[in-house]
Amino acid sequence: MDNHEIKQAIDSSQKAQRNYDLSKSVTNEALDLLIYAAINAPSKQNETHFSLNVYTHQSIIKQVYNETKKFTLGIEEVLDNEKGEEWLYDNRSVTNSQILSNILFVYVDDEGEARGATHLIGQTDDSFEKERRTFDEQKNYSVGISVGELILTANLLGYKTGICSAMNQDNVKNLLNLDKTPKLLVGVGIPNSQLERTQHSDVLNKDVPEQFRTGELDEHWKFPTFKKNTKVTINGIDS
Repeated sequence: MDNHEIKQAIDSSQKAQRNYDLSKSVTNEALDLLIYAAINAPSKQNETHFSLNVYTHQSIIKQVYNETKKFTLGIEEVLDNEKGEEWLYDNRSVTNSQILSNILFVYVDDEGEARGATHLIGQTDDSFEKERRTFDEQKNYSVGISVGELILTANLLGYKTGICSAMNQDNVKNLLNLDKTPKLLVGVGIPNSQLERTQHSDVLNKDVPEQFRTGELDEHWKFPTFKKNTKVTINGIDS
C-alpha cells in the first residue's frame, strides 16, 4: 500500500457516511480485523478503559438507531431555552443515520486493572475529584484512539464509517442488556450508491420543518457539513 492509498483512506474517514446499503454484508475476515484494530489500540500503560460490543443483526442496530434522535436541525433552536430539551428533540431533531450501518460498534465504559497510583485512587468510591477527572480523561483518550484506528482500518478496507455520541444512554443500556454505560457508537459499512453521502437514510425533507429543508419534499434530507481548518506549526513555524 503506497502513501497515496493511505491518504485516500484518511480523507475518506474524515467525513461521516450518513447512509449504507443494508442489503450487503461486511466480510467476516474484515470484521475480525476491525475488532482487532479497535481492541489493540494503545492506552496508557495498556490499561483496559472500555469494553466493546459489536452487532451485525439489523434488528438490534435499528433499535439503537431509534435512540439517536438528538441531531438538532438548527443552532438557534438550541439557544432557545424556553421551550426545553424535550421539545427540541421531539420537534427539531432527527435520528443519526450514520450508525444505521452494516456493523455497529458500541463502546461501553469499563475499568480494568489500574497500573498507576492516580488511576487507582480515581477508581475508588472516595476518590478525589482531580484524580477521578484525570482517570476519566485517560479513558476518553483511549476510546478516541481506538475509534481512530477502527475507522482508519475500515476505510483502508474500502468501507465507510460514522461516529455518534448523542443517544439515550439509559435506553441503549437497557435494550442491549449492558452492565455499564454505553459511551460511543461507531457505524461501519457499505455506502448506499443511490444516495449522496450526506443524505439521511430515511428522513425526507417533508419530515422536517420547512426552514430546515435541503431540497424537494420527497428527497432525502441532507446533514450539514463543514470544512475543517486546523492550524499546524512545524518547529514553531506555520506550515
